[in-house]
Amino acid sequence: RLAAHRALVLVGLWGQTPDNLLLLQRCVESLHILHENAVQFGLATLLEIWQSRIRPVFQSLMFGFGIADELSQEVFSSLIEDREWLSEFTIHARTVLGMILECTSGHPIQDIPDEELFGEKSDMWPPLRECPILSSLVSKLRPVKLSSVKLHHIVAFTFEMTHDIDSIASAVPSFTRLFSAGSLFSEMPPIPKESIEQRRLIDQAIVERANKSSSNPVIDNFDCIKDVDLVGKAFGLDPKYTKTRYLIEIIRLGRDASINDLLGGSSAILMKSFLIEELVKILCARLNNIISSLKRTKQYRGVISRLDAEASNWVKDQAERITSQNDDYTPASLITTHSLIVRLQSMTENDTFSDQINSLCLISEMLLKAVREQEQQRVLDV
Repeated sequence: RLAAHRALVLVGLWGQTPDNLLLLQRCVESLHILHENAVQFGLATLLEIWQSRIRPVFQSLMFGFGIADELSQEVFSSLIEDREWLSEFTIHARTVLGMILECTSGHPIQDIPDEELFGEKSDMWPPLRECPILSSLVSKLRPVKLSSVKLHHIVAFTFEMTHDIDSIASAVPSFTRLFSAGSLFSEMPPIPKESIEQRRLIDQAIVERANKSSSNPVIDNFDCIKDVDLVGKAFGLDPKYTKTRYLIEIIRLGRDASINDLLGGSSAILMKSFLIEELVKILCARLNNIISSLKRTKQYRGVISRLDAEASNWVKDQAERITSQNDDYTPASLITTHSLIVRLQSMTENDTFSDQINSLCLISEMLLKAVREQEQQRVLDV
C-alpha cells in the first residue's frame, strides 16, 4: 500500500514537471512492487496511472493534440518532439502496459478482505486504517480486455522500436481505436498475420538495431532483437525471419567478422535459403565494386580480362539491380568478402545456390591471388 501511494504521488509530481522523467522512472519502480504482489489495489493503481497520466500522452502522440483534453499542448508538444525524452517515456509506458498485461493474463489477482487488515483480528501495530484513495480506485476498477491490452502493448513496443506512426497504422488495422479513455475495456479484433506492412515494420526495426549494434567488436547472441522477435511473433512472422534478417543487415554493414561465430552456430534457427539469396546479392555488389576499383589500376587489368565473362556479367547485373533498388551496403575488403564466400560455400554444398557461390568463389580467389602477388612484388622491389 505504501508502494501504491508512492507511485501515485510520484506520477502526480511528474504530471507537474513532465520533462523530469526520473519521477516517472521512480513511479514505475514502485509499480513493480505492486505487480510482484498481484493485489487488486495494485491493478487499480496501474490502471489509474495509465488512464490518467500515460494514456493521454500516447493519444496525443498518435492522433494529435486536441483529442486528449488532459494535456497542455504548450508543455507537451516540445517534449514529444524531443527524441531522447520520447524514447525514455515510451519505455516506461510500455513497461506499465506490460505489467497490466501480466496482471490480467497471469495469476489471479488477490482480493485481500478488509477485515484481515483493519479488523480486530489483525495483529499489525500500529493498526492499519482503510485508505479512501485506494478503496476508491478499487471501487472504480473495471475488467480490462486481454485482447485490447495485448494490442496496446504491441503498438507501444513497435513505436519504441521504430517511431514510425504511419507504418504502425498500416500494420494494425484497428489502430484508430486505441489509446482512448475506454479502449482498454473494449474487445479488439485479432491482428491480421504476415502482412506486407507488418514485415516492412519489422525490417525497419531490425535495420535500426543492426545499426546500433554494428559497432560491437563481437556479436555472439540475438539479445538486442528479443523485443523485435516478440512483435514479429505477434504479427505471425516465423521466428527464424527476424534472426536471419538481423544477420543480413550486419553483413550489409560490412561487419562480417563480428558475427563469425554466431553465423556458424545458428544455422538451425535461420531461414537458410533467404539468408543465402540476400547474401549473394551483397557479395555481388561487393565484388563488382572491387572489380571496378581494380580496373582503374593498370597492373590488374590483365587479371580482370581473364575473369569468366558470363560470371562477371552476372555479378555486374546483380550489383546494378541492388543499386536500382536503393539497397545500401557498406563496401568490404576483398579478404573479408572472400571469407564470407568460403563460409557460404560450406553451407550450400549440393544446394541450389552452390553454382552461384562457386562462381563467386572462383572470381574472388583469382582476384585475391592477383592482389597478393602484386603485394609480394612490391616487397621484392623494395
